[in-house]
Amino acid sequence: MLHKINIFQALYEREGLPPGLPEPMVNGRPLHTDGNLGGPHGNGDSYSLRLMPDYVQFANIPNQYCLKKIPQFNWGHSIDLTGFPSVDAYMESQFKSKTRSIIKRYIKRLEICFPISYRYYFGEMEYGEYIRIFESLEQMILNRFEQREETHKEMWRWKALKDSTYDMILSKKASFFVIFDGNTPIEISLNYHLEGILFSSISSFDIDYNKFGLGHVEIYKQLEWCLQNGYSRFEMGVGGMDYKRRWSNHIYQFVHCILIPKKNSLSKIVGTLEYWRISAKEYLKSKKINDLKDTLLLKFNFKKGDNEAEEVSFSHSLLGHPPKNMELYPCSFSQPLPNGLKKALYDLLYLQEVSRNKVELFKTDGDQYYAKLESKWFLMQRENIDTSGDFVVLEP
Repeated sequence: MLHKINIFQALYEREGLPPGLPEPMVNGRPLHTDGNLGGPHGNGDSYSLRLMPDYVQFANIPNQYCLKKIPQFNWGHSIDLTGFPSVDAYMESQFKSKTRSIIKRYIKRLEICFPISYRYYFGEMEYGEYIRIFESLEQMILNRFEQREETHKEMWRWKALKDSTYDMILSKKASFFVIFDGNTPIEISLNYHLEGILFSSISSFDIDYNKFGLGHVEIYKQLEWCLQNGYSRFEMGVGGMDYKRRWSNHIYQFVHCILIPKKNSLSKIVGTLEYWRISAKEYLKSKKINDLKDTLLLKFNFKKGDNEAEEVSFSHSLLGHPPKNMELYPCSFSQPLPNGLKKALYDLLYLQEVSRNKVELFKTDGDQYYAKLESKWFLMQRENIDTSGDFVVLEP
């Protein structure tokens, strides 16, 4: 028999590993498993274990097994916090002064413009609040990926994640980190905890707050938590997105491990065939064949039609005087607003460094909007723009 396992996912999400798999070690320490995460003796089966990070090894390989390793063309990104007393100390070693200033500016302006709070749900969480946060995370992901015309890779198992994560939070195997604007979640990270490692598995943010670099704020605040609670590593998982690369001081190549029994003839043949199959697959990935596949899927599944309407958004322009000769009707941020208007208003708050509670919004009979920030008046203009981005791009 051949067992195919995503070892990265199985370890962090505490999925059961088949009996007979050698005990894994994390950062050189035996993993305290849940009883079904492997055992010390081989059972004659073959194992195909993909996405093995470089800080995970097996304690002892049974004598009756042969271990073959295949470098994968998948890279992991993590932050090794060893020796750093604070986040600022880490940032000083990782970023130039200009980039450090940008990240600090995100945090400062976010807290000036909104009533911001940060909260960890770790060990305690009311179930109703859990459902609210999980559904908020789902909606953030759907909004972002609709904007990008893509599908999030975890949506196919969303219900299973929702069913399993609550108990993991209560047992401190998982957590939610949430940034709140008042009582409204605007950035959420679903994390897993493993032997002093915090893995930010799934995170997203409200796209109306895109100007504030919430992804960078999340990493900064999570690193603060890690250092305060004795964690040695902040893991960001598979993928080479720019923000991961720039924050990471430890970029590593995953390994695909094949455990093949030496004596069981049938399992030995199956394991050997699996080794050559994976070797061929990784060779093709090294030649970027998978990039061609992804490009074709994107072209056929998400291609815009020529007649599809462009996305409508808003920009702002400063007026030299208050609007004249028109009736202005006050509006509230809490009422339904045209798509893109709230984001444009929040962009304006960022640029002007003004609290939302100092902004007055008005509407005319012709659906024209004006914003008053203290003594300044701005015209909010509709326009067609191309939206983008997971995170605000930092300048070098």
